[in-house]
Amino acid sequence: MQVPFIGLRVVVPPEWIDVNGHMNATRYGLAVYDAQVNLTEEIGMGESYVRKYACGKAVLESHMIYEREVALGDELEIRSWLLAVDAKRLHFCHEVFNLSSNVRAAISEQVDIHIDLQKRRSSELPPCLLAQLQQRVRANLQLPLPDKLGSTLRPPKNTWL
Repeated sequence: MQVPFIGLRVVVPPEWIDVNGHMNATRYGLAVYDAQVNLTEEIGMGESYVRKYACGKAVLESHMIYEREVALGDELEIRSWLLAVDAKRLHFCHEVFNLSSNVRAAISEQVDIHIDLQKRRSSELPPCLLAQLQQRVRANLQLPLPDKLGSTLRPPKNTWL
């Protein structure tokens, strides 16, 4: 088990660059989504799980912090973590590293819920899968955690009102 899991490696192509000459915010989200799909397969909850158990997961909440600009041709690596799990929910973190400039460019978190796809309702994880996920969480928590986890929005205050 590789922790954190390398969820994606990609070189930023021209179509990801916006009018400002840097990677468009939507592309960060799509890259993180691809990393999440890869991690989902890695933890045993991918397509074969969905077909076998008619269960899957859905995002309840997500949050992205953009820390550094990314440019055309930069090499990105997304390090994907499973940080917590309970009977129904999973807490994921994805760090977007710019290997070309050796800095973290973004961090994304999300909480997913396990769902029964026939009932279209939340459902508990199978006990054997839950035990495997707990083992991965333990392995991840042995490492220093990424900073800015659990942060919330800090919108401007309308002091002018």
